[in-house]
Amino acid sequence: MLVLNDSQALILENLLIRMLTNETYSVQQLEEALTWFQAEKRTVSCPMESTLAKSISEELFRLIRLNQE
Repeated sequence: MLVLNDSQALILENLLIRMLTNETYSVQQLEEALTWFQAEKRTVSCPMESTLAKSISEELFRLIRLNQE
């Protein structure tokens, strides 16, 4: 099982938001994040999982609203 620490979780959150909103992102951070998931049959446990999901969804909804105006 892979457990993300808070720093990793924040990097992943930032990357996901940037990718989903077509913003530029750091390839170096993407490569680093990919290495966390390289081992076979790994499950992921993130201590900030619910916070991250809420934060990402709020950011996406905010951006959608801005684009609709």
